[in-house]
Amino acid sequence: MPLFGHHVAVEFFGHEFSPETPMEHVMAFGITGVVLALVAYGAYAAIRDFRHWLRRNKEQPATRPG
Repeated sequence: MPLFGHHVAVEFFGHEFSPETPMEHVMAFGITGVVLALVAYGAYAAIRDFRHWLRRNKEQPATRPG
């Protein structure tokens, strides 16, 4: 892999974005890091809530008809 293989042009709304300056690199990697952290937390929260939902349904006592 080339040393500067992370330079990939991305097009947003017709404008090409490719980080060139150090500040643009910091912003690009920072935004990517935040997005990945939010995705990871969302997956964790979904699994946590699903397991809680399964446990809650098993613990409910049976109700008598009438």
